[in-house]
Amino acid sequence: MGTGYHGGFGNTWGSDSRNRIGKLVPETERDYEMVLNPSHYASVISKKYGINLKGSGKRITIVYNPHLPLGIPGKTRKRNPYVIELGPSAFYSETELANTIAHELNHARDYIRGGTAEEKPAYASGDALENYIRGGR
Repeated sequence: MGTGYHGGFGNTWGSDSRNRIGKLVPETERDYEMVLNPSHYASVISKKYGINLKGSGKRITIVYNPHLPLGIPGKTRKRNPYVIELGPSAFYSETELANTIAHELNHARDYIRGGTAEEKPAYASGDALENYIRGGR
C-alpha cells in the first residue's frame, strides 16, 4: 500500500512512545534511600533513562564527591575513567542529574578509547537527553 492514511503511515507500533514532543518525563519520587545515598539516586536515574554505564565491556561506577565546587556538577578523570564523580550541583534537579551523567559518561568512554574527552560531544550528549526529558524530542 503506500504511505498516507490508507497505508497506515505514522501508526506503527511504538510510534506514540517515540513521538512524544511536548510530553515531559515525570520526575521520580525520591524515597528515603535516594535522599541519603546520592550514588544510589544517580543509579536509579541512570536506569530510568537507559543510560548504559559501561565502557569497553567494563562497568563505570558513579560516586558522590561532596568536595566538587558548586559550578562543577561532575568530573571524570583520565587516570581512572571508570569512575564518574558527581558533586552537589548535579543534584539540583533530576534533569540536571541525568544531563550530567550522560555528559560525564561521554568523557569516560572517550578516555577509555584513548581520546582527549572534548567538551562539544559531551555537551551534545547531555543536552540531547535533557531535550528528551523536557519533551523536545
